[in-house]
Amino acid sequence: MGKLTQRHWLIGITMVLIAAPASHWLIPESRGMTVTFHNSSDLLIESINLNFGNSNTQSMIQAFRIKPDQERVLLLNHEPGMGFNVEVNYKGGIQQSFCALRGDDQSRPVIHLHP
Repeated sequence: MGKLTQRHWLIGITMVLIAAPASHWLIPESRGMTVTFHNSSDLLIESINLNFGNSNTQSMIQAFRIKPDQERVLLLNHEPGMGFNVEVNYKGGIQQSFCALRGDDQSRPVIHLHP
């Protein structure tokens, strides 16, 4: 019985070592974007509001308090190239709004923010 158990362990470990790398090709990558927002200004960013969607869903993400020369990385469940609306609120009441990355297929872009 001892050899049979040892044999089963060896077969199991071998299967795991073969299946783990193969699963990378079988399981599709998650779709979405990792967007880095870099505060390139001398002002505190009080908030960033992102709005994006498609024909089936609408999403909103908010980020708060990004100091000058700091970054915030946000994960968007959104296809690259579709674009999304950005509203930036700086300290002192300065606002900035724009459509970001429409037609740009990067999945890990960096957006430098300054009023």
